[in-house]
Amino acid sequence: MTRKLKPDRGIQGLIPAIVSVVIFIFSLIVFGLHPALRVLAVIMFLYATIFGFWSFYKTDNPYFLVSGFYLISFGFVLLFANFEVHLGEATTEFRLSLLFVYFFMIWLIYIVVRKKLKWRGREIMELAAWDIESGSGTYTERPMPVTKIDFSKYDIIDFANYLKKNLICLAYQEENRVLLLPVKMGDEMDFLLNPSFDYVSKTWISFDFEGNVSVHISRKDYLDYREDFQFDQLCDSLGKLMVMFAEFYVTGNKVRIIDRLDSVKIGYFS
Repeated sequence: MTRKLKPDRGIQGLIPAIVSVVIFIFSLIVFGLHPALRVLAVIMFLYATIFGFWSFYKTDNPYFLVSGFYLISFGFVLLFANFEVHLGEATTEFRLSLLFVYFFMIWLIYIVVRKKLKWRGREIMELAAWDIESGSGTYTERPMPVTKIDFSKYDIIDFANYLKKNLICLAYQEENRVLLLPVKMGDEMDFLLNPSFDYVSKTWISFDFEGNVSVHISRKDYLDYREDFQFDQLCDSLGKLMVMFAEFYVTGNKVRIIDRLDSVKIGYFS
């Protein structure tokens, strides 16, 4: 499959690591090694809260808990570390924390390889543009109606919750509809940390409880494609892709949703 999106060169996912290194080096210079390790431990506890437990709260994805416990274990290793003694002379607290780090690290690597913590918005947008013809000057901010479906309100809500739990789309339930937002890796920071996150301005697929499906594509996501596309075709394709996923879910074939996403073969961190 020829890539339709521009290469992912964003560094958003590296920002927490860069911040940690900068603060650690500053603390090392000013306070010395052991205080700097304590500061880094506090940062690990903070990251565990945000990228582990808060992310789990926002998405219901249980694999974020593994990430959270890994970061907490790593934080305790830094907290109990003492480089003036050999490992065999280390405290029980340090050795126990190190054991948990190894355990959760192996589990976390397995999860990452299985793409259980990967936001799948890039795959969604690639699949939507798979067979779309190029065009020019066709973009519009207004939502476009796509089709009508015959699913119950509870089918739609259950489907939306499944997508959210598997990081395929965010789900926002309003009075008479559910909005599904594909989120690309790196863009999740805005969703997780911005208290005034404006989901209506993002790319979304709307399933209302009367069966109408409509699509809105943000200008940012449209310009992320390598070329201009016939916009009505792109919206129609994105909407029908999500309807197909809904049909897979309702008929008990939800594994096909993951199969389609994996067929795009995008890396673990894109």
